Amino acid sequence: MKIHSLAIALLVGSAAFTTASAKTYTLKVANFTSVHSSTARWFETKKKEVAEKSGGDLKLEIFYGSAMGPMPRHYDMARTGVADLAFFQHGVTRGRFPLIELTHAPYLFPPDAKGAMVAGNVAADMKAPYFAAEHKGTKSMWVVYNRASGVYDGSKPIHGLADLKGRRYRAPTPTDVAMLKALGALPIGMPATHMAENLQKGTIDGVVTDPMGVFAFKLGGMVKYYTPMFVSAISFGLVMNPKSYDKLPANLRAIVDDLGTKKSALQMSQWSWGEDSPTFSKYMKGAQLINVELSAAADTAMRAQATKVMAQRVAALEKKGLPARAVYAKLKALSAKYSGM
Repeated sequence: MKIHSLAIALLVGSAAFTTASAKTYTLKVANFTSVHSSTARWFETKKKEVAEKSGGDLKLEIFYGSAMGPMPRHYDMARTGVADLAFFQHGVTRGRFPLIELTHAPYLFPPDAKGAMVAGNVAADMKAPYFAAEHKGTKSMWVVYNRASGVYDGSKPIHGLADLKGRRYRAPTPTDVAMLKALGALPIGMPATHMAENLQKGTIDGVVTDPMGVFAFKLGGMVKYYTPMFVSAISFGLVMNPKSYDKLPANLRAIVDDLGTKKSALQMSQWSWGEDSPTFSKYMKGAQLINVELSAAADTAMRAQATKVMAQRVAALEKKGLPARAVYAKLKALSAKYSGM
């Protein structure tokens, strides 16, 4: 009888252990981009990797297209625990990430795909000393950047600075807002997800974005002319709710940590902005954008205005007690280092 009771006890204990060890965790990820955007490759790959590495104990449930709420709220969704992780754009919460906003400086990073990779390397090096601390109330995973932005106009070719006067553009960052105001244009703040609708309505004349922005938000046919002005990158972050992270067992936390490494961040940069997929190339060819050449004089004037605007922004942050001058100098040095590699 005692042997029988012991056997039953062992079986019950074994079942309890199996149940406990087989517990699964699902992390909700707020994502403002479409499942068809270039950024989806990273998220879908990591979703599969996380499930495989954890043996199915950890899953990522990704809510694309701002399904969990408007993009400007994404950061706070992760901070408050509405979402476990959130992919968001720093520029839509203006002034909240002041040192990261310095990376939105015109001409800080090279143009095209190389710029996205240079910026990604710079951000990874700045994460521990400066950038992670700016994501208050969350666990910072990484900061990445698109290709340098330019002016996409729906009806008017922009050849020089005078052509910008009175034009209404969606401005993605506070720096772009300052630049547009200084040049006589009218900056309009709105999430990237609203660009197409407002172009259709005529609320805006164009947008400041990059080629991937045209592709991701399907602006082909709504914008006609591209001018390489501003040449400023837009930053995006992935953050996690600290409680969501802490509740995970150690082995699953290690898997989450892998999502936030420099290698993982550069994968995001490469797959999203560092290369042209066949789908992207086909779409952009069909968009039939007209590239407008900026004169040498206009380029010089634009760069001079950018220097003036950034000097003002650095001085304003220094008055608030932030190490803006040192950070900006470090950003320029790192950009030069990775641009030369």
